Amino acid sequence: MGNITRRTFLRLTTLTVAGMSLKAPLLAELQFVPEIDNPLDFYPDRDWEKIYRSQFKVDYTFHFLCAPNDTHNCLLRAYVKNEVITRIGPSYGYGKAKDLYGNQASARWEPRLCNKGLALNRRVYGSRRVKYPMVREGFKRWADAGFPRASNGRPPKRYFNRGKEAFLRVSWDELFSLAAKALINIATTYSGSKGKKLLERQGYEPETLEAMNGAGTQTLKFRGGMPLLGITRVFGMYRLANLMALLDDRIRNVGPEKALGGRGFDNYSWHTDLPPGHPMVTGQQTIDFDLVCAEKAKLIVPWGMNWISTKMPDSHWLTEARAKGSKVISVTVEYSSVASKSDEVI
Repeated sequence: MGNITRRTFLRLTTLTVAGMSLKAPLLAELQFVPEIDNPLDFYPDRDWEKIYRSQFKVDYTFHFLCAPNDTHNCLLRAYVKNEVITRIGPSYGYGKAKDLYGNQASARWEPRLCNKGLALNRRVYGSRRVKYPMVREGFKRWADAGFPRASNGRPPKRYFNRGKEAFLRVSWDELFSLAAKALINIATTYSGSKGKKLLERQGYEPETLEAMNGAGTQTLKFRGGMPLLGITRVFGMYRLANLMALLDDRIRNVGPEKALGGRGFDNYSWHTDLPPGHPMVTGQQTIDFDLVCAEKAKLIVPWGMNWISTKMPDSHWLTEARAKGSKVISVTVEYSSVASKSDEVI
């Protein structure tokens, strides 16, 4: 302060008072805000909430049977906005179902949905989705060359480099023609005594050849991928296999009574993520059996079946059964997710 003169001090004081008088109206606006219990009732403008609500607002919904990789065929609901499926959720409709006798279904089946179903819209709009008919390049060259074969009946290896060659886009008519020609060629090649000798050179067991009864159509093995099995409700591929009897009759001219169709490969004989013991004993593929029965069992033996991972919508029946006192002994080649829920593991 020793360096400030009296004149300078008075000038600064005057400026400060003048400044405060100018700001007085502004300072008057800064009033104390009392405590508010619900800020949303007090907040003057809530239009910002529309942004968040519009994220889940959709134009319409529809129901569909889901089969991304399994045969569950869960009834799900798709939510659509701007003609794009934005999310997928459970339908919550199982508890409303009734059978022909009026028996009401249990709502305990809900929610019928797994992680694969939740993410199915990613597959629908994924870059690897097949949007038009395609055929493997080598197979098409084999067909265009007239289906050449080696002395044992096998096609030359140069035509079958699966995973190492491109797919070619073709028309639907060309695709159907290629499929039909291939079925005719395979069934004709392996029919009769000549076809039997070719299969012997390829290492087919004598019992298998006897069961074929000279029908080349018996070498045709039909099994759709999981999504196709779901769309056709499991049985479509077997019906197609049976229809090959028409081709056998045309090739061997044996009449409808002796004509034989193709072979149907199911989920048990091919990759077996289902309970193989059931069809072995009953001859049926899990048609008259539901995993819900587990809660009434005292002992459950999941054998060759990773129930928790491959039957996710039904996994709760196993964990609930165990909570009720059921003993679980799993037979597995690894420490699977079912093994982690078992009392004993073999």
